[in-house]
Amino acid sequence: MESFLPGLLWTPSQNRATFDSGLAPEALLARLQAGFSDEFRGRVEGNGVKVWRSRGYAASRGSFAPLYYGVVTATETGSRLSGHFQMHPVMRLYTGAWIGLSSLLALVFLVAAALRATSESSAADALPVLFVALLPLAGLLLVRVQQAKGRKDEEAVRGWIEKILRESRLN
Repeated sequence: MESFLPGLLWTPSQNRATFDSGLAPEALLARLQAGFSDEFRGRVEGNGVKVWRSRGYAASRGSFAPLYYGVVTATETGSRLSGHFQMHPVMRLYTGAWIGLSSLLALVFLVAAALRATSESSAADALPVLFVALLPLAGLLLVRVQQAKGRKDEEAVRGWIEKILRESRLN
C-alpha cells in the first residue's frame, strides 16, 4: 500500500534526510511506530511515516514546526527511510495566502497613493502606504524566524530516528 504522506508538496533539497537500516521495511516501520512518545509524535501509514517533535504544551507540535515526511523502501541490505522536512501543508497554504494577499493589498495602496498624490502631499500621507507595504515583509520575516526555530526540532527528529536505528542494530 503506497502512502500519500511524502508527496504532499514540493520541498527544497536541503531539507531532505535519508536513513539506512539493516531491518526489513515492515520491521523498521514497526520500530518507528513503537518509538513514538510524548516528545516525538507521528503516524505510520502504509510505507510512509510522518514525525514531529511535540512542543510540550497540549501535545502540540506548533503551527510552523517542521514535520518529517518519509517513505520506507526495501534495499539489498535492509531498508531505507528517505524523506524531507517541511511545514504542515495548511500552514504553507496560509503563509502563501498571507504573503500573496498582503502583497496585492500593498500594490493597491501604492497605486491609489500615486493617483492621489499632489504637489502638496507630505510624508505623513505616505505613512499608511508604508505600513501596508510592510505587511508582506512581516509575513516573510515570521516564516524565516519560525524556520530558524524549527532547525532545533529537525535536528531532534533526526537524532530520534538515528537512535531508533541504533537500538535496532543492538537488538
